Amino acid sequence: MIPSAFQKKIRRIEIRTNRMVRAWFVLCFALVLSGGLFGCSTAAKHPSGLPLRYDNEKYGLTFFLPATWKGYSVLIQEWNAELRSADYQTVIGRERGPIIVLRHPQWKADDLHQDIPIIVFTRKQWDVAKPQRLFVGAGGIEYEISHSAKYVFGINSRHNWGELRGWEETGNIVQQNVVAGMPHLYPDAP
Repeated sequence: MIPSAFQKKIRRIEIRTNRMVRAWFVLCFALVLSGGLFGCSTAAKHPSGLPLRYDNEKYGLTFFLPATWKGYSVLIQEWNAELRSADYQTVIGRERGPIIVLRHPQWKADDLHQDIPIIVFTRKQWDVAKPQRLFVGAGGIEYEISHSAKYVFGINSRHNWGELRGWEETGNIVQQNVVAGMPHLYPDAP
């Protein structure tokens, strides 16, 4: 016969084990429903009011646009920036990468509309850009729109600083894509 004190210990272990199994099941179920592990899903949520979908398979970028942008064009440009030392006193190298420019369909040389310039960073470049050791734009800071497994998609805080037609609209489009996206790599960053 098993002593009653020992039976109580066995019962406590069984209860703890059952709780752990339930907690593990709930966590796994939540991960399946969310589409990935702690926000690492690359599936973008489709924001309402933005029916057009731009997909760039090379970088894993999905970006949504309003119906008024039907017929938009895509340009690929290059950014090139100085890499600064941790104390910001010395240029220690240069970094470069692509900028995916989404251009409004009514854009003309004599009637400019605001572009949406999406800056593509490797994860390594983003780790350097976040402590502001890498400045891509003239003024402002880069903030994350979303990311894929290999790349981070950013935009300069002054991307719509000018007074071009549609500057407010592009700010709203970018914000809707940020809100619909996954959690940022650095959640406390702008």
